[in-house]
Amino acid sequence: MITRHVITAEEAQKVADLIVGLPRPLTITWKEGGKRSLSANALLHRWYGEIAKHYGDRTAAEIKGECHMTWGVPIKMRDPAWAWVWRQVSERLTYEQKCRVFERGILAVTSTMTTKEMTEYMDAMSQHYRGEGVWLTDPDLAKWEQNE
Repeated sequence: MITRHVITAEEAQKVADLIVGLPRPLTITWKEGGKRSLSANALLHRWYGEIAKHYGDRTAAEIKGECHMTWGVPIKMRDPAWAWVWRQVSERLTYEQKCRVFERGILAVTSTMTTKEMTEYMDAMSQHYRGEGVWLTDPDLAKWEQNE
């Protein structure tokens, strides 16, 4: 399988040129939305650690599992294929067991999100935890940290 991330018209033209040269028959599938940046992924994992440190009673991995259950699952349930798999996996699990599925990365949640979905997820996390007094790294300030 070939995956290409296309932002500009020039990149779209390169993909079109590639397709014209491929042997046939072939099947082409595309998905709207961009892929996430590594910095968004790094920020998310930093937040898990900051939340865990604030509360002191859970690890960053446990926070990740809880966040996936609270915000990630509802977002990913919009994808019929993901929703089907989740229903099969989660049917007989307790809440704690479901969180462990995500803690251990057994089922992908944020790693398969589009930029729009990840923004929704992180905005919800930010609103919730900042509302509880948790200090989370500000993504705008994090840009300055990277340049120093």
